[in-house]
Amino acid sequence: MDIYSIWAKSTNKSLDKAKELINEIAEKEDSKPFNPHVTLVTNMYSLQKAKETLEKINKKKIIVNFDSVGTGNTYFQRLFLTSSDNFPFFNAVSLIEAWPSLWTPHLSLFYGNELPLNFPIDEINNSLPIEGVFDTLELYITGPDVSSWKEVTTISLD
Repeated sequence: MDIYSIWAKSTNKSLDKAKELINEIAEKEDSKPFNPHVTLVTNMYSLQKAKETLEKINKKKIIVNFDSVGTGNTYFQRLFLTSSDNFPFFNAVSLIEAWPSLWTPHLSLFYGNELPLNFPIDEINNSLPIEGVFDTLELYITGPDVSSWKEVTTISLD
């Protein structure tokens, strides 16, 4: 069964430093790198529902300063960047019923069952803040295997 997710992504250079960090950690951990993004909605199990949800998201660019590093307890929330002002993300999804509930917007740097053994915490902190200018929404088929992710559609934001 396919799982669909909607991501905010950047086609400009604003997340280049985040991409460098993702690549550096992936190389050290022998894991698959991925493009920086913020998941706005996930765990949708039908393409129709995912497309309907995508239509409800605000189509304005999202500008956020990531100013801290966080760690979590789940595979997809292991090591990430967060912002002290998530209002732009919450505003983007405000028309989606029952969302967000426990959602915390974040930009992942690493996926895994454990924290990476050698992640450059000083380098990450020294690179902050990172201003992300998210100018696209992308609907993806996702799952635990990064190499199996597939883009379904992309929408440019104003």
